[in-house]
Amino acid sequence: MNNVKYNEIQERGYSQGKIKALLHNQALKHVLRKMDDEKPDYILVDQFAKRDTYYNYLKAEREIVRENLLLSTKAEGLHVAVAAASIIARVAFLKEMDKLSQFAGVTLPKGAGPRVDEVAARILLKDGEATLKTMTKWHFANAGKAKNIVSKRNR
Repeated sequence: MNNVKYNEIQERGYSQGKIKALLHNQALKHVLRKMDDEKPDYILVDQFAKRDTYYNYLKAEREIVRENLLLSTKAEGLHVAVAAASIIARVAFLKEMDKLSQFAGVTLPKGAGPRVDEVAARILLKDGEATLKTMTKWHFANAGKAKNIVSKRNR
């Protein structure tokens, strides 16, 4: 999910956990449809919320994947498929960061910290809030810290 869509959904009051649950459920539905009538023995998901919380996030959904669904922390250590999915997700993230860096005209640092805040503040000053919002998860602390840096410079 790109940052624009994420921010839009988050601004409607969805928590990060609920967004993740919805995306996991959607992905599972797509995979199961592609499998036609073949049913997996089990579906292993790297747990990011307690089982009850996960299903509570999905309670308004018409179709919820429940059958043979296992949630486990550190699932990448339990099955190579989860480890492979984690690697694929990381590669997708890195590619998206490269695209965003190219768009911004500066290498975007990953994670959190003063360097991230400073680069975000420079983008905010140069290109404005609307542009930075397309490049960040707006409710994360980094966006607020970047705004604080800009406001101190504008005093």
